[in-house]
Amino acid sequence: MRTFILFPALLALLASADLPETAPAPPDNPRAPEASSSQPETAGEAASGNTDNAIGDLSTEDAPADGAPEADGGDDAEDAAEAPDPASAPDRPPEPVDEAVIARCETELRALGAVFERRDTIDGDGACGVYRPYNLREAAPGVTVKPETEMTCASALATVRWVRNEVLPATRALGMGVELSEITHASTYVCRNRNNRPDAKISEHARGSAIDISGFGFDGHDPIPVVPRVGVGTIEEAFQRAVRAGACMHFTTVLGPGSDENHDDHLHFDLAERSSGYRLCQ
Repeated sequence: MRTFILFPALLALLASADLPETAPAPPDNPRAPEASSSQPETAGEAASGNTDNAIGDLSTEDAPADGAPEADGGDDAEDAAEAPDPASAPDRPPEPVDEAVIARCETELRALGAVFERRDTIDGDGACGVYRPYNLREAAPGVTVKPETEMTCASALATVRWVRNEVLPATRALGMGVELSEITHASTYVCRNRNNRPDAKISEHARGSAIDISGFGFDGHDPIPVVPRVGVGTIEEAFQRAVRAGACMHFTTVLGPGSDENHDDHLHFDLAERSSGYRLCQ
């Protein structure tokens, strides 16, 4: 009897409660879960950071890689629009170098047999100038450098290391009794933009950190000027290839015949700094 009494009471209680007629509808356009902000970088991004910026910094002398034409617009156009005339940029004296660094550089130059002179700072127009440039008279004992140079100690040291480690060994392959006697260059310090283009960025020549090698003189062999030699199959071609390839162990930019029409008569070497230590060897 107790069961029959409680059941009607329970029904009456449920009937009096305010229960919804239907289940509530879900809200319109529910918000999707947010993507995690801690997703790992790709291998390329983790290794080199912003690749767009790195690519934009590759060429010191604006030489397109593998002969590819430069793209219209984009970053190239922006760089061209912002490229300053080095002589009209705001005047500023060349930044001094730590004297301890200079002392170590000069010590190594002497140890390698180089003969040099340190000269007064070149306070050029605008952004141009070199702090205490060096005239490298001999890159190795008996190997003169002509004409006189105006370059940083670091550039002089890179040149001396290149001659000692790359040019002298290549000279021995030219024949018995052949000795390197002279390195000729077309320019070191020059206040200009890259490739003398008014729309280009400032050249490393304007900072004294570049040298353009135009030829080699020898005792016991004819001079070897820098000219296009691809495919001629001579020992002179082999020599030019060897010293050019070896230069990228000592400089961060190496350009020459075949890089572009601006470098068909010399080897351009400089010490431009780029992202992740990138070296441009063409």
